[in-house]
This record gives sequence, structure tokens and C-alpha cells, in this order.
Amino acid sequence: MNFFTIASGSAGNAYYLGLGDKHFLIDAGVSGKKIEHALYKMNIRSLDGIFITHEHRDHISGAGVIARRFKTDIYAAPLTWRYFSRHKNLGALNETQMKIIEPDKPIIIGGAKVMAFNVPHDASQPVGYVFSAVSDESEKFAIATDLGHADDNIKERLKGARILLLESNHDPEMLQRGRYHPTLKVRVAGNRGHLSNAQAGMILSEVATNKTHVFLAHLSEENNTPMLAFDTVQRVLDGNNVSVARLEVAERNIPGEMVSYL
Repeated sequence: MNFFTIASGSAGNAYYLGLGDKHFLIDAGVSGKKIEHALYKMNIRSLDGIFITHEHRDHISGAGVIARRFKTDIYAAPLTWRYFSRHKNLGALNETQMKIIEPDKPIIIGGAKVMAFNVPHDASQPVGYVFSAVSDESEKFAIATDLGHADDNIKERLKGARILLLESNHDPEMLQRGRYHPTLKVRVAGNRGHLSNAQAGMILSEVATNKTHVFLAHLSEENNTPMLAFDTVQRVLDGNNVSVARLEVAERNIPGEMVSYL
């Protein structure tokens, strides 16, 4: 299993996951040129699917370009595809490239198993994803960003992940003191908005183990800092006597290093 972040934040999100001989992109919310450059730099010349969490621009802006350039399929939940068909914001695609993935119904792509799961966010049908090897489900990656809270089903999906990418979007005090319009502040902090640093820490306290490599993702540029997110989550973990294999913050604008677990 190989993973690296291409971009992670309010301005754009894209992540690469290699599982066995399959290559996947999760979200494509930055330019196709930036994504392609990041993949080629890691010597990745093909993709076996682009998995979209939801339709907001910071998750899809480069998806159509990359799907056409790499001649690969785009996977999204049914209501997300309905949104795409109405708004035409992926550009021209061959119908064979438009793949529906139903939440809680795993699909198999070669030796990889992929399952979407519902998350609470103000989008058509937002989802997180779990990827695992068909031959060894302990080889597991999970991602959950853009969610206002985590219910028991979400937490169950995240448990056992060797690599876990979880939103740590904002600091509540920075949010309330910041320049956002009051309506937007309510949206971000709401149950269908975004996780705060402390919320991320509490979720990790329930689902992470000393074998989990955690990436804190989708940090707000306006209402958070990498150091604040890291320190807050680490304090919550320490307070609950939970240790993880590694805790790091995903870079907002530059690709991270490749991490590999066999």
C-alpha cells in the first residue's frame, strides 16, 4: 500500500493511493496539470479510477481533465452523479467512464476492495471511502473529510485502518473570531459542516491504534494552522491514553512524501 497527498485544504483536495498493482485517485480538486505533475514525479503513469467524495469544487475541479487524460473511470455516489449530469461540471466524458458506487456496497477492482460510506455534509450525497486488499483486509486505507460529525457507522468504517486520513478543519475560537460571515460560521461548525481539531482528536481516540498512520486533512487556511491542528489532536490523544504510529498534517498546496506499508 502506497499513499501520498497531492493537495489538502479549503482550496483543493487530491490524494493518491496505490494498492497492489492498482492506482487510485481520491478527489481531484486542483488543476489537472498539478495532479498529473505530482503523479508523474512519483513515476505513476496510469490510474484505475478516480473516487469522488462529493461535488464541491475543491474536490472535483481537475477530475474531468484527469479522467480524459488517463482514460480512467470516475466513481461517485448516485446523487452526486445526478448533480454532475445537471450541472455538466466534469466536461465531456464517455458514459463508460461514469461509474456509480453505492454506499455500504463494496466493489472489487482487481485485488482491491473499495467501499463508500455516508458522511454528514451539506452536499448531494457525500461519502468517505475504505480501500483494502481483497487478500488481506488488514491492508486498509480510510478517508473521511468534509463531515460535521461522526456517527457509530463512520467510526466503525475507520477502525483498523493502517493509513487514516481524517478532516481536522478548524479551530472553533479562530472560526468565531475570523472574517467569515455569521451564516458561514454556523455552516462550518454545524453537524453537516466540518470537523474541528478537537472533534478529530476525539474520533481518533475511538478508532486509531498504535499501528495507525494518521493524516490530518482539509485544514482551513482561514481558521486553522498546521501546528494548532497537530497540537490539539495530540493533546486529545494523550488525554485519552491513545498512541498512534504516526501523526502528521497533510500539506495544503504541495505534494507530500510517498509512504509505503507492505
